[in-house]
Amino acid sequence: MTMLTTASDFLEHLERSKLLSPELLAEVVAKCEQAETSPDAMTVAKSLVKAGKLTRLQANRLLEGRTRGYFINDYRIDEVLGSGGMGFVYIAHNMRTGEDVALKMLCEQSEVDAGLLARFRLEAEAGQKLNHHAIIRTHEIGKAIGLYGDIHYMVMDLVRGVGVDELVSMAGPIAWPVACHIVRHVAAGLHHAHRLGLVHRDIKPANILVDENANAKVLDFGLSVASQAEQDDEFSLAMIFGQDCLGTADYIAPEQAIDSFSVDRRADIYSLGATLYYMLCGHVMFPNRQTRAETIDAQLNEEPPRIRDLVPSLPEELAAIINRMLAKNRDHRFETARGVSAAVAPFAKPKHISFNFQQILDRRNILAQQRKKLMDERAKRVAAQTSLSVCTLDSKTTRPPQAQIETSIHKDTHVGGKE
Repeated sequence: MTMLTTASDFLEHLERSKLLSPELLAEVVAKCEQAETSPDAMTVAKSLVKAGKLTRLQANRLLEGRTRGYFINDYRIDEVLGSGGMGFVYIAHNMRTGEDVALKMLCEQSEVDAGLLARFRLEAEAGQKLNHHAIIRTHEIGKAIGLYGDIHYMVMDLVRGVGVDELVSMAGPIAWPVACHIVRHVAAGLHHAHRLGLVHRDIKPANILVDENANAKVLDFGLSVASQAEQDDEFSLAMIFGQDCLGTADYIAPEQAIDSFSVDRRADIYSLGATLYYMLCGHVMFPNRQTRAETIDAQLNEEPPRIRDLVPSLPEELAAIINRMLAKNRDHRFETARGVSAAVAPFAKPKHISFNFQQILDRRNILAQQRKKLMDERAKRVAAQTSLSVCTLDSKTTRPPQAQIETSIHKDTHVGGKE
């Protein structure tokens, strides 16, 4: 990719991008003209980022020569917030209200990927039904016209938090009082969803965000199942992704691995138990399984190592709660998520968690770039094989395996607050 080198080229692209007002742009141009030595493009970009006039994402894209894609209807795209199986999530600024939000985007180039759109719409509609402090709310579902076709997006609460998977990756196992505090929050949010008839079906560390006070929020209801009214969407997901893809193997309930259609709220309780196990141990219940099939077989037929053998300081009563959440027979689990919340409450204690959110964003941006590069390469290979243009970078033919798109943060990012 050819990068801009001269300040004049950078300023020309900046003007075309509409990221700065004419008045502010004129000030930037004047400063460049008054400089003793003519700055290069990189110097101008860095100075604007340092001054808070551009974000790193915007500056990097301008240096790459991009002048489009900074605005989606009323929203200005500021930073990469994350990436996943359906696309990318950005920190966006509502130009109308001045509010910062999370904007999740699914781009289509020339035709519709029915499976992704069904899941995307299910997640957005579920998020609009839910109103609870422990659940990421969805405020708007929208569509814009892009360079290659329609751009589907949803606008959600912006939480400047860290994923539980990121937290464990950075700082190791979570102390059991803090882990119980997180689970208490998640269980309360799930109870709210369950009362409305929604089963999440993909509870896992990557779908739980925590803030600096260890308060948790659940995200991604893209695999949620509700009433009979969603039967068509459910059928679409099952046919395109396969029933065995409706969930994440390390956390999936045994009955969900067999038949994702007939699960109830107790499937989420199992997944939350597997997540709590992960938080306390720093690894999944069956870490030595090499394939998805092997992991699912273990979920169906094996018991994980005893939690107190791995965490000797764990109270026996708490170990019994976890074992009950992880019962193979759903009739032996807690009946409701509220019951889980009440059971862990005596063991829960919040603690301040110190993390550098900008560092986390930088890491997520690197992972998003790697993921996009992977998908671009796959798209090119498919296009070369078929002599047809691929409809979307997130289409079925270009999606990488789940393990390659899970967010993870390297341990060199600092996090405090571990006991």
